[in-house]
Amino acid sequence: MKNRLLIIWNKQLVGTLERHTKGKVIFQYSQAWLNNVKKPISLSLPCRAEQYPPAISTAFFENLLPENNARTILAFNRRFDKKDVFAFLENFGEDCAGALSIIAEESKMDFTSGQYECINTQLVEALDKIMSNPKKYTLFPEMKKARLSIAGAQDKLPVYIEKNKFYLPVSSGSPTTHIIKPANAWFPDITKNEAFCMDLAQHIGLLVPESRLMKLGHHELFIVSRYDRNKTTQKVIRIHQEDFCQAMGLPVDRKYQESGGPGFLQCRRLADEFLSDSGVDVRINFARIMIFNYLIGNHDAHGKNFSIIHEPNLKFAPFYDLLSTQVYPLDNKFAMAIGRTYRHDRIKEHSFKQFARDMNIRPEKLNSLMAQMIQVTTKTYAPLLAEHEKKYGPSKIYNDLFEIIRSNLGQLNP
Repeated sequence: MKNRLLIIWNKQLVGTLERHTKGKVIFQYSQAWLNNVKKPISLSLPCRAEQYPPAISTAFFENLLPENNARTILAFNRRFDKKDVFAFLENFGEDCAGALSIIAEESKMDFTSGQYECINTQLVEALDKIMSNPKKYTLFPEMKKARLSIAGAQDKLPVYIEKNKFYLPVSSGSPTTHIIKPANAWFPDITKNEAFCMDLAQHIGLLVPESRLMKLGHHELFIVSRYDRNKTTQKVIRIHQEDFCQAMGLPVDRKYQESGGPGFLQCRRLADEFLSDSGVDVRINFARIMIFNYLIGNHDAHGKNFSIIHEPNLKFAPFYDLLSTQVYPLDNKFAMAIGRTYRHDRIKEHSFKQFARDMNIRPEKLNSLMAQMIQVTTKTYAPLLAEHEKKYGPSKIYNDLFEIIRSNLGQLNP
């Protein structure tokens, strides 16, 4: 049994992962990295010579892995326990979120760039399978040669895209550039939903990655550019990042505030401590994304949906995974309380006053931000919905989004 993995950042050995009991891992920085580079891979794992204990080590690295059904199927296909974080990273760690590549100690470190394999045919076949039996198949496990990992519960796949063709990396030195998300049988037109909400966020001034809808055969895919990649004319450069759960040392099962995960107060304190050069802007950005998620009815914005970019300096990452969950018959509780209130229909003036205190901004400033967001959203959402419907074809989701946003605007500005 293999018991050690190498952590690589920019072709350099950062440290090692050792197998612990019950699928956990132990991380340790290499002495050369500590002597020469001195960059931490996480705010929860500052540079030090000693090994990190399994709880904090596993919390960071498990947050790189997919969740739910994809995790179960991937583990089953490769014949290891789905709770075995070491085995997951051994099999799928070559291209993770951020700048890290995780490879077996005895592996030949192939950092040749530009080595990709076109997967258009296999991708269509996988999407056909998913459409025929969505309970049995998910996208990531169907792409058998993928040695990469992307966190989250949604079905998704990291790919390299060039001239409307999809590729998977052949070598560790060939990073992916985009994330694709297919249609979902349980959430009708979720691709159109996310494409619209991300576009609306961009139109009203929130920083988001470029995204679009794309047809492959008769399948519709939501495509989003990876903000943790920089594509030049010669190569793709990995940019290190981590989500707020990783930065706080929280395991993946504590991404929701009600389950012991971070709320806005904890996120603001983290930002004040580590993003102090732009602390006020970060607090204002958190206020703006809270208002935006309220307006579109995005109740699933949890601690893993906010991230920090490490290079060249620490800064707040663009927003991602923005879509309306309120259009579906789901629990209407927010992942993070606004003030002390989780339920959308119970959020009142006192909730926003407490939120302002949590964010350490004046209530008057929050009211001003809300007024600005209401004004620009009111002007923008209906014409943008019409534009999307014209571009991507008619769908009931557009009418549902219109009604949800109109209702939420009315509640926020009675």
